[in-house]
Amino acid sequence: MKLLLLLPLALFTLCVGHTGAEPAPASPTKEIDLVTLTQATKAPRPALPITGRKVFLWEVKSKTNVIYLFGTIHVGKESFYPLPPQVEAALKQSQRLVVEADISNTDALAGIGKIINYQAPDGLDKHISMPLYRRLQAQLVRLKVPVDAARSMKPFLIGGLLSIAEYARLGYDMDHGVDSYLMASAKQTDTPILELESQAAQLKMMSGMPPKLQEAFLENAIRLLESGRAAEQVTGIVNAWQSGDVALMQTVVAAADRDALMREPLEALLIHGRHEAMLKKITGYLEGDISHFVALGSLHLLGPRGLVELLKARGFEVGQL
Repeated sequence: MKLLLLLPLALFTLCVGHTGAEPAPASPTKEIDLVTLTQATKAPRPALPITGRKVFLWEVKSKTNVIYLFGTIHVGKESFYPLPPQVEAALKQSQRLVVEADISNTDALAGIGKIINYQAPDGLDKHISMPLYRRLQAQLVRLKVPVDAARSMKPFLIGGLLSIAEYARLGYDMDHGVDSYLMASAKQTDTPILELESQAAQLKMMSGMPPKLQEAFLENAIRLLESGRAAEQVTGIVNAWQSGDVALMQTVVAAADRDALMREPLEALLIHGRHEAMLKKITGYLEGDISHFVALGSLHLLGPRGLVELLKARGFEVGQL
């Protein structure tokens, strides 16, 4: 299962503090000179720079507007920045930043603990099989995650934690995540930040997964770690993203799907089931004349049910930059 790409952004907000890895020191975020709100929306757009290689960025055109669709990964390294010239230029030309969920809004998670955690004396060991619980404990020890802290977490939450911990083990962190960089840049220039979803909505969706689906989600994470394929997946995802190689990303995804439990219902809920609501907002932006830079997890853009193909099917002109 392509678990590291399946995770909604809000899950990173909750799990990043529990990985056991030392947080990377904060680094100054490069300021992006975004277009101000007072600038005319119909001013001629300068051509974006040509670098000789593509990135995970698509230009989407309607009769009245142009927006940008950027596939992100939710963690990163300081070396990722500044972003490729096409991305920085598209940001500069956009008047709104749109993200999956505004992870800087911690108030949005007030009271969420009762939804995502078991209340004592209840615990995870009462909701999954004991053999799976023992396998989980072994991986928590390996990743230096406190075993006792995991007992209160629901299966989807601890499954996400395992995946994020693997990123951290390999030197990636959320402080340098692409979404965090984009939002910090927008705040520096008072650029409005909009959401396709919300942190609370994402977490409620995952918490509402049937018990068997949550257990499969967790076991898929454990299987990846036990087989050693999780590290391969992380490397493949980052390489594909940095090179803008859609085919490579799809190859990595296909390899990660090997022997996954309940793959289709998980994808239907966590990926494709979210697209109709996202598409409604994106087409709304395209029907106006205010430029938007839309950033969301790269997996949402891939394949025949991804947003790129769905937008093409609705008659919009879409091209990778």
